[in-house]
Amino acid sequence: MHIRRLHSVLAVMALGTVTALAVPATAQAAETPVGPASGASASVVAADGNFYAWRDINGGGGNCAWSGNDSDWSTCSPGGNMRNQASDIWNNGYAGSYDDVLVYWGLNYTGAYACIPNGRSYNPLTSYNFPNTGTGGGQNMNDNISSHKWANAAC
Repeated sequence: MHIRRLHSVLAVMALGTVTALAVPATAQAAETPVGPASGASASVVAADGNFYAWRDINGGGGNCAWSGNDSDWSTCSPGGNMRNQASDIWNNGYAGSYDDVLVYWGLNYTGAYACIPNGRSYNPLTSYNFPNTGTGGGQNMNDNISSHKWANAAC
C-alpha cells in the first residue's frame, strides 16, 4: 500500500498544490504528504474509490477501507474498531463530485472536522490538528477521529 499512496501523492503534486482545511500541529508540518521513497516507481496507480485509515503510521497495523460514509468508526472492515485509533489516513477516492472526505472528531458527523482532499494522505496524523470549529477543535487528529463522510467540499 505504501507505493500506491506515493503514486497518488505524486499525481496530486503534478497537478498542483492542494490546500487542506486541517491545521498542521506545528509550523514544520508539511502541507504536501510524503510517502516512503524506497521501491517507488514513476507509474501512477489509479484511484480505487476508497478512504483508508491505519492504526499506525506508514500504513502499519490494522486498517479499514470505506467506499461510503461511516457515522461510527467502532466497526469497520477489515480492521474492526478504528474509532479514535487512526494514525494514517488516505483519500483514494475517484476525482469528481463528492471526492473529498470530511473526518469528524465525534460520532454521527459531529464536532470539529477536517477536509481531506481527493488523493491526499495525512501521515502521520500527529502533524495535523482539527480546525477550531466545534467540540474537539484544536485537538490533534491522531487517534481522535470517530466518523467520516464524502463531500463536495472543494477542500
